[in-house]
Amino acid sequence: MEEIIRRGTEGELSEALNAITSDERFKKPLLDLERHWLTEYSMSREKLLCALTEKLHAEFVSDQAKIRSELLAQFKDELESTKADLQKKYEESLKVEVAKTLEKNKREISAAKKKQWCWNCESEAIYHCCWNTAYCSTQCQQQHWSSHRRFCRRRKQGGGAPGNNPANLTNGDDSNGGE
Repeated sequence: MEEIIRRGTEGELSEALNAITSDERFKKPLLDLERHWLTEYSMSREKLLCALTEKLHAEFVSDQAKIRSELLAQFKDELESTKADLQKKYEESLKVEVAKTLEKNKREISAAKKKQWCWNCESEAIYHCCWNTAYCSTQCQQQHWSSHRRFCRRRKQGGGAPGNNPANLTNGDDSNGGE
């Protein structure tokens, strides 16, 4: 009888009941019992299917969350790796740029040190007066003469005031041997 109930179809159960008994007094209660069991079976089956669906959905959501978190972690790792690589490249290019700038600055400073500058206006000097004094023009020399005359070595050697004697200024070379 259990095997027949497990099969779960109304027609098969009815046939089995007909085979077991042909008595009318057992037939009606057995048919009622059959309907009751089938109703209970379909209700419990529906409940189990709902529970199973909910369980599968929960597992699906859990798996999706796990996959999402793994992908997020992988993305973060790749992002950190890319960031580190870019930062390393940036630092290297920055070092190269700093080295180029330092070399350029060093060349410019060296070139500037080789030149003499006007004591009055700080332009590049082309006229040299004495050991460390030079001017860009005779006007600058005359403007600066009031403070320079106390220290001028040419004046002490008998050259006189600037502008009075054109031999006081030399163009490019110091006639005193670069004192």
